[in-house]
Amino acid sequence: MTVQTVFIVEDEESFVDALTVGLAREGFRVEVARDGAEAIDRFASVKPDIVLLDAMLPKVSGVDVCRELRKKSGVPIIMVTALTDQHSRMEALENGAEEFLTKPVNRPELLVRVRNLLKL
Repeated sequence: MTVQTVFIVEDEESFVDALTVGLAREGFRVEVARDGAEAIDRFASVKPDIVLLDAMLPKVSGVDVCRELRKKSGVPIIMVTALTDQHSRMEALENGAEEFLTKPVNRPELLVRVRNLLKL
């Protein structure tokens, strides 16, 4: 079976560390971008199978990143954010995200959603 690549776009270091360890333990390859501009720049070279994207990022917002990635690819995007309002949820989904999860994230649930979107 091919190793699936998860592209985490997140600026909160402790969250990045927790996700990286958890996903690597489950057999995923993990790549990280710490701001929106870096995510857009690296997307093609990372070739992710799925993107975990924060909404509130430095340089370029997560929604703008989502919109840009969607122009280039149909890769599944899960928005993972501290934003809890309905407007933010709708904006993310309208701009191409398949899922919207709020922090703190239940890691087992996140894993199930990742596997479902990757059809694993």
